[in-house]
Amino acid sequence: MDLDVVVRARRRIAQAQADYVRELGALVADGPDVAGGEPVAAELAVALAESEHVIRREFARAKQLTTRLPRTLRALADGDIDLPKAAKVVDQTDMLSGDQADRVDEMVAGKLVGRDAGSIRRIAYRAVHKVDPDGAALRAAQRRERRKVAIVHREDAMASISATLPAEAASATYATLDRMARSARNRGDARTMDQLRADKLAECVVGRAGDRPGTARAEIYVHVDLPTLMGLADNPAHLAGHGPIPATVARRIAEDPTSTWRRVVTDPLNGAPLEVGRKRYRPTKAVADYVKVRDKECRFPGCHRPAAYVDLDHVTPHGCDGPTCAANLIGLCRHHHVVKHTAGWHFEVEPDGTLHITTPRGARHSSRPPVELCDGAAAGDRAGAKAGGENGPNSGPTRGRRSRKRRRRANRCGSGNGSSGAPASSGDHASAQDSRVGTR
Repeated sequence: MDLDVVVRARRRIAQAQADYVRELGALVADGPDVAGGEPVAAELAVALAESEHVIRREFARAKQLTTRLPRTLRALADGDIDLPKAAKVVDQTDMLSGDQADRVDEMVAGKLVGRDAGSIRRIAYRAVHKVDPDGAALRAAQRRERRKVAIVHREDAMASISATLPAEAASATYATLDRMARSARNRGDARTMDQLRADKLAECVVGRAGDRPGTARAEIYVHVDLPTLMGLADNPAHLAGHGPIPATVARRIAEDPTSTWRRVVTDPLNGAPLEVGRKRYRPTKAVADYVKVRDKECRFPGCHRPAAYVDLDHVTPHGCDGPTCAANLIGLCRHHHVVKHTAGWHFEVEPDGTLHITTPRGARHSSRPPVELCDGAAAGDRAGAKAGGENGPNSGPTRGRRSRKRRRRANRCGSGNGSSGAPASSGDHASAQDSRVGTR
């Protein structure tokens, strides 16, 4: 067994990371649009199949390393440290001025080799206080402005909640949860301390923990088919923003007395909702519910914002004769809704919900909706269009004038910077089946 081979391989990884950082830094230096991060971050996120949050963070670190921390970048290029260790220096110096960051970089340069990430963080932290001892209060205030709560979805229907808080608030929060857990244990509760602290946190926030119902109400969306809900099947359900959950967990949520249910009425022939009022700008409740069930999340690649918090956007704009129907609507979070209307982006959607995105540099990305509620939509739409040929809304003496008007408006809309399109669709059947969305 040759450990030196492994060490050399690890050093080559670090050197490749340095090349990646330099290329990102070159993008940042290209101009204000790149420095701002938004347009290029969205396109790079699609190309790398990453979230924009990760890409923006990497842009920020690359800018710091290439412009303010050259010695740390050199240590990375030499393979003495890897990118996570270099990031510890970046994170400690991002509140400093350029001159102060350069002094910290010089102070820590000879102390990075052979250190783990935690040690490097402490070395950089001490150097920052030596360089700017009077700025500690200001840095603490700036750090407090970044307080937040985040969720990380795990496997097997679990997730982690983390909170970035002022140290005294975090310590007091943990001490309170620990005291509540110990009190429950002293009363004979069989749960472990870890379980009790987690359950007490949930009780404090949403009024329930584990299987214990409470009184607080907070909405989550669970998508489950009717046979599974009735216990006739065990198909995985889908928790919006999280992913698949076991059928047993979905039924437990459904049986909770605080759960409510929303029915989405769909066409049994093509899976599409009953589409009424298609000339309106705002979709009907049935269409809106259906699109949110179909998409589950923001449709932009790498974004997992639950559909409950997205905008329903016309792929072909309503002002360009884009119909208000499921075949022309997608869910986009507010940020990616803005990206869609940025010059150079082109969106197309097929009747079955398949979305095609072309980036400003010509890269193409295609994705199907997570829920296959409308696999037959294309055939159904074609049948509907054919049935409407003689007796449909486009028949009669005004058909020619309407067609010419649509062509003129399409030409005007196609001449803009950003463009999008969707095949027309229709649905004329009146019978329905149910797809259910649980909210709690």
